[in-house]
Amino acid sequence: MIRRSGLATVGMAMILTTAGCGSDSDNEMVFGGDPVTQCVRVPEGASMVVGEVVRAPAGADLVVQKVGLVDARNVAATEAFIVPLGSGHAPIASAAYPPAANSTWGARMPAANATIRAGEQANLLVVVERPSPLDGSAAGMRIDWLGGSKTNTTTYEFRAACGGA
Repeated sequence: MIRRSGLATVGMAMILTTAGCGSDSDNEMVFGGDPVTQCVRVPEGASMVVGEVVRAPAGADLVVQKVGLVDARNVAATEAFIVPLGSGHAPIASAAYPPAANSTWGARMPAANATIRAGEQANLLVVVERPSPLDGSAAGMRIDWLGGSKTNTTTYEFRAACGGA
């Protein structure tokens, strides 16, 4: 498994997004790639934003019903948003909540009933709270849309501190 945290996460997310999109069929929805573990620093009682990139298939819009965490333990996903990336916004992989000065965050819209246009990419953003001193985790992020659903292959660890760079 790969472990990533901090600024390396943003760079890795952008590299994986670019590499992943080039190798998949344009007619498939792309969400996730190789399995990775992402440690997200969340102090007890604090919230963070975690994000992933999704690409709609070339032939169909995705009308989002829900975005959330799978098998979340000791954390709560409180809100979910989507930001279209075609307008030059850089994806958020993780950030302190709220990342008010971030232009991507400023362009967010509620995930429920949002549309990701055919062939376009969007940043899925989930606000995560860690209410207790216990470490939290989630088995992935899931997107449900009209006609389907998919879970990425990222395992999330929510901790007060993440080891190594």
